Amino acid sequence: MTSGLPGNVTRHIYLEYNSRRRELDRIWANPENNYQMLQDCVSTVEALLAISIFYRHVMGHMQGAVSFYKSVERNSGREKECAIKIGETIFDSKQQRYLLSTVIKFEQIQEKYQLTPMFFEFSETIQFMRNCKDLFYKKEDEENDSI
Repeated sequence: MTSGLPGNVTRHIYLEYNSRRRELDRIWANPENNYQMLQDCVSTVEALLAISIFYRHVMGHMQGAVSFYKSVERNSGREKECAIKIGETIFDSKQQRYLLSTVIKFEQIQEKYQLTPMFFEFSETIQFMRNCKDLFYKKEDEENDSI
């Protein structure tokens, strides 16, 4: 997921992932926690953790950029090509289409796996665990027709 991203971005992603992954182990080590059932699907929890951190560090900013560009384009009129300069980088229509394409693909992944933007909103790792538990149990309830 981080291939091609600048080092200052990937460094923060890896640091946060490793820190939160260690915290997951500490939470699971406590026999009185309410999240033992998530240990049966560690690789899925790890993937969701990675995706949520990626979302907050990369995709959230891309979605904001796409939204901002659409607003600027709408207010400037359709007859002119719009370019936005951020620092030394100029985002022309080609880069903006690339960002939009990336955002759309990520939103398709979110929809396929029922990952709402609220899923990615957590400040504490325990909140992330709660989001996973809610996601897993919601999916089980939807798949179980006997309820």
